[in-house]
Amino acid sequence: MKIPSLIKIPNHQRFYIKPRYYDPVKEDVENRERLIIAEINAEKKKGSYVPGTRMASAFDRNMRKKDNSSILRLLFVILLFGGTMGYLYVGMIAIYAVFGVGALAILFSRLKRS
Repeated sequence: MKIPSLIKIPNHQRFYIKPRYYDPVKEDVENRERLIIAEINAEKKKGSYVPGTRMASAFDRNMRKKDNSSILRLLFVILLFGGTMGYLYVGMIAIYAVFGVGALAILFSRLKRS
């Protein structure tokens, strides 16, 4: 319990700063959300907004891309298996043949991309 007095004694003051953090990823996400919401609202005002079109077009773009990695993996597995079997039955000549075929396959895939 405090005793009443005529003189005011200063209280203990604590130093406190509210921490502020800058998160560029969060800011970027918020900016994109604002832009997308503004676009959707503009389309709604024009009357040309159809829900789900953005998502469908994103999936269509990804489905059109052709993935050659599975074909290359299959080719490498076949070459490894063929090289092993060839080595067991023929010898080192089969290993050289597999390396040659593998090099040609890699060269062909690189030329096909460009």
